[in-house]
Amino acid sequence: SPACRLLTRAGGSPRVQSASITYVLTCQLFVPDGVLLAIQPGTTIYATPVDAAGQAPAIIIEKGGMILADGTADAPITFTALDSEATSDETVDSDTDSDTGAAALGSRGKWGGLILLGSAPTSVATDTEVEGISGYSYGGTDPADSSGVLRYVRVWHGGAVVGADNEINGITFAGVGSNTVVEHCEVAFNADDG
Repeated sequence: SPACRLLTRAGGSPRVQSASITYVLTCQLFVPDGVLLAIQPGTTIYATPVDAAGQAPAIIIEKGGMILADGTADAPITFTALDSEATSDETVDSDTDSDTGAAALGSRGKWGGLILLGSAPTSVATDTEVEGISGYSYGGTDPADSSGVLRYVRVWHGGAVVGADNEINGITFAGVGSNTVVEHCEVAFNADDG
């Protein structure tokens, strides 16, 4: 949505251009057709918890959009939750999913994850909606489609529950084509599927 943006604690612009700035994802950030989201090596993006309406912050690369998250072994790119290690006996256990509409204080399911919606053929109809968000489909007729690059990327503390049997995976690859590069990626401390 137009209101969704990456905020910086340092008061800088919402671009992901410097690993020295702290970035906070506060909503579902959609990268539309024709747009490239480039993230510098060594960057960490922190996400806030699921909001009262049950929306989990996530980054969604739409069909035709691209992500360039090209980290290195010495400077990986990390997506994680604010206060990721904070726990509380009053909310969820660290080994269970988050509660819908609650700010989970366990170590898992504290935010959404990455969702890549490609235009490659799949075994389902091309109007099938992806799990975790509504109104966005995946798949198509281009087996060589590219959703970008995920290299040396870590996705931690994600997998938030957004409804009954409706969770966001750590990284969702939906109809992603063969020109998408995925190397040295890690999903950890996730409540739902990796």
